[in-house]
Amino acid sequence: MRTILTKENDTIAVHIHENCEATLCDKRSGTEWTMGQMAFQEKGRIVNNDAWIRNERSFCEFYSGTFRAEAQGDGLRITLLGPPNGMVMGSFSCQVNLHADYVEFKPYDIDDNLESLVFPSPIESESLIVPSGAGKWIKENQPTWECFFYHHHHGGINMRWMGGLKADEKHGWMAVMAEDYADTGFYRTNLSVSPAWLKSMGKWGANSSVRYYFTDNGYVGMAKIFRQFLKEQGLFRSLRDKIAETPSVGNLLGGRIVSFFQSHTEHKDFYTDQMLPVPKHIQENDGKVSVRFTHADVAACIEDAKAWGMNKGVFNMRGTFKGGYDELHPDIWPPEPALGSIDELKHIIANNVDPYIVALHDNYQDSYPRSPSFPQGVLRKENGDFLQGGPWHGGLCFINCPTAGFTYAERNWEDIKTLGLRGFFADTAACATLYECHDPEHPLTRTGDWQAKHKLMRFYKEKGMVLGSEDGSDFSSCGIDFLETRHNQVAGEINIPLWSLVFHDSVFCSRYGSEGTSGGTPARTLENMLWGYLAYWPVNSVAEWKQQQQAFSDLSAVDQWHERVGLDEMLSHQYLSEDGQVEQTEFSSGNSVIVNFSEEERRCNGIIIPAQGYVFG
Repeated sequence: MRTILTKENDTIAVHIHENCEATLCDKRSGTEWTMGQMAFQEKGRIVNNDAWIRNERSFCEFYSGTFRAEAQGDGLRITLLGPPNGMVMGSFSCQVNLHADYVEFKPYDIDDNLESLVFPSPIESESLIVPSGAGKWIKENQPTWECFFYHHHHGGINMRWMGGLKADEKHGWMAVMAEDYADTGFYRTNLSVSPAWLKSMGKWGANSSVRYYFTDNGYVGMAKIFRQFLKEQGLFRSLRDKIAETPSVGNLLGGRIVSFFQSHTEHKDFYTDQMLPVPKHIQENDGKVSVRFTHADVAACIEDAKAWGMNKGVFNMRGTFKGGYDELHPDIWPPEPALGSIDELKHIIANNVDPYIVALHDNYQDSYPRSPSFPQGVLRKENGDFLQGGPWHGGLCFINCPTAGFTYAERNWEDIKTLGLRGFFADTAACATLYECHDPEHPLTRTGDWQAKHKLMRFYKEKGMVLGSEDGSDFSSCGIDFLETRHNQVAGEINIPLWSLVFHDSVFCSRYGSEGTSGGTPARTLENMLWGYLAYWPVNSVAEWKQQQQAFSDLSAVDQWHERVGLDEMLSHQYLSEDGQVEQTEFSSGNSVIVNFSEEERRCNGIIIPAQGYVFG
């Protein structure tokens, strides 16, 4: 194929052919990368503004798109071809810019009849790097077709980039969605991945761009490039700066998060709406509040936690407001009377001052039909339907428009502030999918969504709160102080600490062991040590808590390690064994740790690491 565009500077050279095959050369390392001539496309929308983005696709839902391009000034005018027989699907322009550190593709003037676009074509790679969860390294071809967009803990990505490596696992490329990123994502099959572009409110934007960077330091290098990108964009904020603004954030350094699930209301329709059999105790207690922890119980357990070795940290109370967990959002006031009096709740909060914090859980994404405010402020799809969420403890929920969610938060604060609170857990604010709202009274783009989430975070920070949320994403790291994540080693996956390599010194992280916010078991210690996370402890019942003294006391090693490295940048991560069971991380303070995930003792570099154990460097 004829070369129609060549660009070159001191560090990068790009050659693009008329079928959009391209060669990208990193001149610093002499490494070449090849973009193919085909990218999978969808005839319709990739994202339908659902509560959770459906990641997996079937083979019947996309087609093999090819390209024909001609030079247009310093860029290209490109025609997208598809089946049958190379039918013209639409066309678009693309500007190609070279900078010292990256090559930039800026698609624009996209035909309106194209509902989505996947471009440029994938770069040939031997493995893929995916910032999902803690981080994933995909080394094997997998016969699946997936879309990765922002964000949810079920299959999304938590940073706006993906990358690939050569067989040496050192030389790599990464694609960073730089502008209007809320309307972008990635389309992946096997070991191929391409940028995907979405319309905003039915129209193509004019400022989208993707940057391709190159590294010879593998996935660690990719993480550091993205970290620098965020700093240049003003989107990175250190924990030291957050502590300077809100000194109580420092209570989490070497501390723990203890989570009390106080109450929820039993509902038959939680089961019937899912066509599940209704347990007998639910039938007998339909509509009644189920209490696990009264305020008096919480107060007693807090004193136990202190006596058992918790020297600092957060006590997070869930299901405290009217009706209990997930019952009446956004109409939460007053607190649930079955738990005790408001004065008892105020006493718990006032009695736990530095180095402790009491936080209360709330949620401004979900709206429940039982709440008096429903459906005011609920997000509407293009056809006027309310956006439906999932069946949680309060039954089937719907999704609030983020602007309305902020209005409710302002309203509720007038009551919440009377409790003397210093900590707040804004569920889903840090991780939810970015939505469009088509309600004519409060229309909102996906970009407007994350701006509204930033406004919500800033609101609580201006009230002096130590602010927590669930899972986390790159757009939320500036505004959140601590995260409760689902970052775990997953069987059958290669998990790498991409999140920590970027954000370890920006937000304190902890981990659910199972079941997430509704309880579950404590997370395994090994990942906490390797990734530098603080301990999270779910408390499910008073009886269970009383049996956990020894296990809870044994967290002191996690506390001490987090005290040493919690404010550090994570500098590196590497595997020390061929089977990947022994890993090492290093931090900017000079501290390092080697963790052995195997069931047998290992020796690495002359160091013996016990089975399911760790050794400090």
